[in-house]
Amino acid sequence: MTVFNEFSEVYDRMFPWETRLAKEGPFLRRLFEGAGVRSVLDCACGTGRHVIALSQWGYQACGSDLSPRMIEAARANAHAAGVAADFRTASFTGLDAAFGPAAAFDAVLCIGNSLTLAPTDDDVAAAWRAMHCVLRPGGIAVVHVFNWDRVVAAGLKIMPAIIVEIDGRSVTTLRVFHHHASVIDLHLVTVSRSDDGRAETQVLTAAQRPLGPDRLAGLAAAAGFEEAARWNGYDGRPFDPDRSDQLLLVARKPSPSA
Repeated sequence: MTVFNEFSEVYDRMFPWETRLAKEGPFLRRLFEGAGVRSVLDCACGTGRHVIALSQWGYQACGSDLSPRMIEAARANAHAAGVAADFRTASFTGLDAAFGPAAAFDAVLCIGNSLTLAPTDDDVAAAWRAMHCVLRPGGIAVVHVFNWDRVVAAGLKIMPAIIVEIDGRSVTTLRVFHHHASVIDLHLVTVSRSDDGRAETQVLTAAQRPLGPDRLAGLAAAAGFEEAARWNGYDGRPFDPDRSDQLLLVARKPSPSA
């Protein structure tokens, strides 16, 4: 078992990217249109799929990730897609150092439940400050995480399987939670068939900080953000703390007073 960022190839094959982007794209594009967004930083870009899609949709998009292997995979994916995008190796707590004091993005994405991979609450707070630093005044940060309050309250152990077809073979991914006192281990278990028909299983594991919506929003406010909206993921419905499985939090960097 190991953390996600050490297995970029496996991670890239776990999700039905075409289906996922078709679901997430309309929401993000409506959100960005309403906020006047043209430039976007995906600060936990993984293998670059969102950066590539954003570039194809006409945005000036770039990505960063803590893992050099993820960035290497993102560059390869972008090259294969014919997309010229800027990818940099950087933690989401070090965006200001990676992009410099002149950075002024219209939007920063931190999605895919990435922010709760931070090892401490102080790191989450530092990530919010870094996102605030690289945004222009009036820019927005879009953070997507599980509704950890609900996960904890329900003692959730497993989520529905994700099944994708890759090169004619079915790949099944299960998301399994092991609850501890202050963290929850999230295991991504993938099962597929090798060319000779044998079952192949891989497990990727990372500790998640189960930060509830109010705590997450409080850390954003402490970094200087104004909360703009809470959504039930990408379906356009308002967030329901008792029923929503996921939270999409939109926070805005205030503009200077006139």
